[in-house]
Amino acid sequence: MMKKSLLKLSVMVLGAAAGSVWAAGSQADYDPLKEPSGAAFAHICAACHGTYGYARDSAFPPLAGMDAQVFASEMKKFRSKERPSSIMSHIADGYSDAEIERMAQFFAALPKTAPQGGTKK
Repeated sequence: MMKKSLLKLSVMVLGAAAGSVWAAGSQADYDPLKEPSGAAFAHICAACHGTYGYARDSAFPPLAGMDAQVFASEMKKFRSKERPSSIMSHIADGYSDAEIERMAQFFAALPKTAPQGGTKK
């Protein structure tokens, strides 16, 4: 019983703290109607495909410089399960067509090879 009460209190305190941080942040820059960029959506890809899509492991294809139509087509195939994948099907399922298109444009605009000096982490 005490553990549950402590857990509830912790969640409430963390929630209040997060709300305070958000309120203290730059609310003037926040626009709930603005669509997130392809770069914002693409961050999830970094865990497997490397920062900005520059893969360091041959098990994962590089996304940087990938043709936008190819990227969008493959993501939609993953989402529809036309191209089965235990991981990518679940990831692609979380994106709308418009979000996939924004990611496709982001990756297509990058050079195929990482800039000199690598990428920021």
